[in-house]
Amino acid sequence: MILRYYADAEVREWHDHTLRLLRTLHDEHGIDVAIDRIDEQHGPITDFPGEVRHATPEDVYERDLKRNRDLNQTIDQTPSEAFKRYGKFDIAGNIAVVDNEGTVRWASTLPGYADGYGPGAESRTAMDFLDDIATSPSNRICVSCLSLLNGDEQFCPNCGYELP
Repeated sequence: MILRYYADAEVREWHDHTLRLLRTLHDEHGIDVAIDRIDEQHGPITDFPGEVRHATPEDVYERDLKRNRDLNQTIDQTPSEAFKRYGKFDIAGNIAVVDNEGTVRWASTLPGYADGYGPGAESRTAMDFLDDIATSPSNRICVSCLSLLNGDEQFCPNCGYELP
């Protein structure tokens, strides 16, 4: 599994915080991380432990999001509703969980913090997802086998790891 960041987040603090969290996840949990820079706004990314690629929003949408049945089952909206609003791509700042075959299994649908998005938005923001799995064992992803969880398990159905 790989955590992929579609950079750069609109707000510099969100971008910097995302980079810190990805480094933490890589260093402390051994999770592979990668970046697709689709909207470079905040200068070069240095000392990043994963691959950094440059792509267009159109290429990322076609490759990762469009016609993705796995993603359709794990987010509340269709990919076109979540990432292509009014014909304009809105991908930068989001995070995706990519399986070993290269398929996006889950993606945040709100790029930054939940503030201003209303109750319940916490489960859909990039920052809240990364904060959740970086600061403690999470019920959203199994840090032992890196399986995506739906949040109500008591143990990981893939490896049996007891969740907090």
